[in-house]
Amino acid sequence: MEIEMQANAKVNLALDVLAEREDGYHELDGVMQEIGLHDTLTLETGRGGFVLFCDHPHLKLNEHNLIYRAWEALRDRVEDDAVIIELEKHIPLSAGLGGGSADAAATLLGLNELWNLELSDEELMDIAATIDSDTAFFIRGGTQRAQGRGTDLTKLPSFYGKPLLLINTGETISSRYVYARVQPNGALGVSELIDAMPYSNMKAYTLMQNHLESVAFDSVPHLLKIKQELLDSGALAALMSGSGPTMFGLYEDVEEAEAAEQRFRGRYPFVYLTQTV
Repeated sequence: MEIEMQANAKVNLALDVLAEREDGYHELDGVMQEIGLHDTLTLETGRGGFVLFCDHPHLKLNEHNLIYRAWEALRDRVEDDAVIIELEKHIPLSAGLGGGSADAAATLLGLNELWNLELSDEELMDIAATIDSDTAFFIRGGTQRAQGRGTDLTKLPSFYGKPLLLINTGETISSRYVYARVQPNGALGVSELIDAMPYSNMKAYTLMQNHLESVAFDSVPHLLKIKQELLDSGALAALMSGSGPTMFGLYEDVEEAEAAEQRFRGRYPFVYLTQTV
C-alpha cells in the first residue's frame, strides 16, 4: 500500500511573545495561516523499521528529523512498524515556514491511514504537540489562533485565496537566538486582528505584525529593506514568518502579486508566488 501526502507550509499573520515560561518555551499569541507551497511525502509499507529518502542534499535524515520523531510517536501502536517514506522537498529549510513540522504532521496523518489506526484529529494533535510547537497546527491547517507555546489552537474563519509572495535570502537565523533576545510585551492586539480578518479590509492588514522582527532585523538588517520593498511593490501587509528569515507580502489581487514577483525574481535565491489555503 502506498499513500501520498501534501505537507503545506505556513506563515504567521501575527506573532506576539507574551512571557517566558518555566518549561523553557515562551508564551505566544498569534495567527498561523496555511499556504500553498508544499512538500510531498510518499509512504509505503516496508521491511525492517524506518527508511527515509529525500531529494534535498542538506536535510538530515537521522533520528533528529521530525519525520522520524512522528514515526517514533506512533510505532508502538502497530505490530509491524516498517515504513518507507520518500520526501520531495520544496519548502526551504530553517526558513520560518514550518516545513519540518508540516512534514511531521503529514507523516502522522499518513501513518494513521497506512496503519489503520483510526486516531481522531484531536488525538493526533495531542501527539503532534509532543514533537514540536508547530506540528499540531498542521493536522488541521487553515487559519488558526495559536496560544500557549503555540500548541493551544483555535480554528478561525477561513482566510483563503489571498495572493502571497515569499522571499527567502538563503540565510538562516537561529530560532533559539531570536527567542533568547526578544523582549516580551504582548502589545500586538491579536484579538483585534482576528475580529477584522473576516472583512479583509485594510484594518486587518495593518494589524499584521511579528514581534520577532525586532531581533531578526538587528541580526540581518537587509530583511527590513525587503519588507519595505514588498510594501513599495503594492503589498497590503509585509512581515517576517516565524523567527525568519523568510519575508512575505500579501496582495489585493493576483495581477499585483505577479508584477511584484517579476520585480523580485533573480534578485533573491527563493521568490515564490502562492496563496493562503
